[in-house]
Amino acid sequence: MFEASESAKLGAPASAVWPLWAEPSRWPEWNAQVQRAEPAGGELGKGAQVRVKLRRGGTVRHTVIELEPRAALATEVRFPGARVLYEHRVTDMHQGSEVTHRISVSGPLWALWAPMLGRRRMRESVAGYIERERELLGPYS
Repeated sequence: MFEASESAKLGAPASAVWPLWAEPSRWPEWNAQVQRAEPAGGELGKGAQVRVKLRRGGTVRHTVIELEPRAALATEVRFPGARVLYEHRVTDMHQGSEVTHRISVSGPLWALWAPMLGRRRMRESVAGYIERERELLGPYS
């Protein structure tokens, strides 16, 4: 299994962070690899599908596997022999919140997929999510 994870404290409360994650149309604002994201019918909820057009590459389908308002969003993308999990968590803290982003690749063929997806790119992505969230939520800082 491969995993890239990053956590940081933000000056913004969870209620300010959550709308960035809860609206797929806003995913390109904080995820530099996403060109466009749209639910594949209906509202975002557990089991929902989200079509994600990547800036470099094609289109992938994320399945929402966890959704807890103002707390957690987790999606997965399935490839032959591997699963890529994207986890986003936010917890209110005194004067702000703590966010954690994690991307993991697992399954019998994870060692094939992780290099193809780019281990360095995944590490840079989770750090970049936090950097962009700080920029977007600047008034709270």
